[in-house]
Amino acid sequence: MRRSWGPRGVTPVIAMNGARGKRENMVTFLAYRTGREPRMLAWHKSGEGYTKEDFPLLLTMLHARLGAKVTLIWDNYSSHTSAQVRAWIAEQSTWLRVVALPPYAPELNPVELLWKNVKDLLANRAFRSIHELADTAEAALGSVKHATHLAGTGLALPEVELSG
Repeated sequence: MRRSWGPRGVTPVIAMNGARGKRENMVTFLAYRTGREPRMLAWHKSGEGYTKEDFPLLLTMLHARLGAKVTLIWDNYSSHTSAQVRAWIAEQSTWLRVVALPPYAPELNPVELLWKNVKDLLANRAFRSIHELADTAEAALGSVKHATHLAGTGLALPEVELSG
């Protein structure tokens, strides 16, 4: 809940239906290719969040879906920078290159702009269940998926050729 209102001095209380602690997690990649519109790929997971064990599989699926070499511009989320993920990435050098964003620089990450728009679409709503939230979030992602003007940061994102 971002905003609420009520009488001065009285904290608004929202009655919730359902169990606390249930989670829905999403991960999103933006794919850029010279001469094409940016493409968004998203995966959804219930329960625990994405961990260092999940990212090798996600990146393998991304590579298969794109059918091309991948240059990944990544933030410094702890699962992205774990020794396990770094070692796995080193073994994928024929198709995967990782460029790390500076710490605390969400304004450089195009995915953050998309997530801001998704969160705006979800703000100030009470959902009857975690499934309703997940369905609404999927629909919100779908609505921003084709808004290619949201996929840019103003940065030049040249296509990078990998040697080998």
